[in-house]
Amino acid sequence: MVNGKKMIRICAISTKRIFTNSRFYLAVLWVMVVFSFNIFGIRDFCVVTQARVAPWIFPLLTQESGDQMFLILGALLLFCDAPFLSPNSQWQILRAGRRGWFWGNILYILFTAFCYTLFLAVLPILICIPYVGWSEEWGKVLGTLAQTTAAARFHLKPFDYRILLYHSPQEAMLLTILSVWLNVVLIGMVNYTLNLWVRKGIGTAVSVILGLSPLLITRLLNMTLGYYLSPPLWMSLAYYKWGEYGIGVPVGYAYGVLIGLILFCIAVSWTGVKKKDLVFQEEV
Repeated sequence: MVNGKKMIRICAISTKRIFTNSRFYLAVLWVMVVFSFNIFGIRDFCVVTQARVAPWIFPLLTQESGDQMFLILGALLLFCDAPFLSPNSQWQILRAGRRGWFWGNILYILFTAFCYTLFLAVLPILICIPYVGWSEEWGKVLGTLAQTTAAARFHLKPFDYRILLYHSPQEAMLLTILSVWLNVVLIGMVNYTLNLWVRKGIGTAVSVILGLSPLLITRLLNMTLGYYLSPPLWMSLAYYKWGEYGIGVPVGYAYGVLIGLILFCIAVSWTGVKKKDLVFQEEV
């Protein structure tokens, strides 16, 4: 039986460590640079038109494969040191046991991935202040940039109008946050599992391949194949099939595969934590 308090304590220690580590702020800076091109384009549009943009910007920023790649690589910076076998882990295992230490690590991955995803969702709003105005709809700014050629004048690629057409802004926001969070958790678990079972660095290599998969599969092989084999593509609602509408995969397939892969990695990792001799290393 896992001791909940000890598990939360281990999660808290790891969380404190990542928030004082330069890798976290490098990941944040990385994402800010990637998003800034589109976000400042929206801001410039607001300045010229004197219009206010609704806060539902995030779901429209994840549709490009290049942006998806950089979001995954940012997540990799957070979890490249998995399975978190620092010298301090020895006394954590002595106090909480391997089971408690393991589930504390899983909780840490889930929580850190959520914080990273939440930051991504809030960042566009912060940068667009004071040109943000509350609206329960998509608003004129996002609607105009998605339906007209105005985006090109501000060096923006047109936003995918299907997202605005098929989803309310609140639904799009929640679904995008969920899909990005699951992708980031998957990156954490891939690093945890492969670095534990094979050797340090293998998880990083596979994570890079996952990050590049939208470009590699869709451009070198087949776009339809990419819809089914590239999890980062699922960070954009533009690549889902909703009933008779849309292109790509059904939402149930995408979320089912992501959750299934995460659970599989958790099961394989737990087997390794139970059976392997753990080698503790200095933190990266």
